[in-house]
Amino acid sequence: MRNNNKIGHLAPKGYRVNLFNSIEIEGDYHYCQSHNFIFNSVVEYQKLHLGLPCYYTDKRFRSSRYNFYKNCKIYWTRFKDISLKSSIRRTLNCYNIPVGTIVHFDKSWSFSGKKFSTSFNFKIRKENKIDIQYEVSKDGYFNNFSNCDFSKQLTEELRKNGFLVYVEKNESFLGNMINSAISLSGGDLMDTEIEGDVAIAYGHNKIIGFSSFKNDLYGYSNGCDNILWDVYGEFDKWSRCNEISKNTSIEEIVEILIS
Repeated sequence: MRNNNKIGHLAPKGYRVNLFNSIEIEGDYHYCQSHNFIFNSVVEYQKLHLGLPCYYTDKRFRSSRYNFYKNCKIYWTRFKDISLKSSIRRTLNCYNIPVGTIVHFDKSWSFSGKKFSTSFNFKIRKENKIDIQYEVSKDGYFNNFSNCDFSKQLTEELRKNGFLVYVEKNESFLGNMINSAISLSGGDLMDTEIEGDVAIAYGHNKIIGFSSFKNDLYGYSNGCDNILWDVYGEFDKWSRCNEISKNTSIEEIVEILIS
């Protein structure tokens, strides 16, 4: 087990090996691989639900695929371990790791029969600061519905009232699941596109989802006849959201969502 109160090698003398295959941080941090900085995912999600520019609205940034819940990896390798000196250098070169953060240098192996951790704990004593100015630049935030007048007008009204609305082509949820299985067997993929579009909107501390016509929303049938929405921090999945009938006027829908 890790001991966050101890800095340096966690293994006793005689078992310390200065080779590591990952550098990681516990907590709500994620790593931006394209620009080499750490960001707080909870803070960025809060900004998104307030309709503000944030990490998730900016197309310039690409995350590491090793950002897991309560654990982000600045570095990971399967084939070649890196030295302690290299691990420290990579950590110090990474931007925006807060002062006092404990960074773990880990190994993918352990000593047989030994229960101690072979990690090395490194404490950040000076932050390598970079100021990130986020913008709304992902293409979907400028798209609109192509052939559903109701959804198109709703998108325009939501944007006028401070919501960020991301619109993309609708696809069959079941078809995508089938394609995932087909891709493993090397078969020909099926066409998953459905007529119309879907949208996810953020703003006023809410998340909202709606689709063209009577189509489902990402496979959820309650999205066929309803606008689905929930409050930040309470969203679980679309089938458990609050519902507003698509028969409701656009003015009434917007009034409900900004309240």
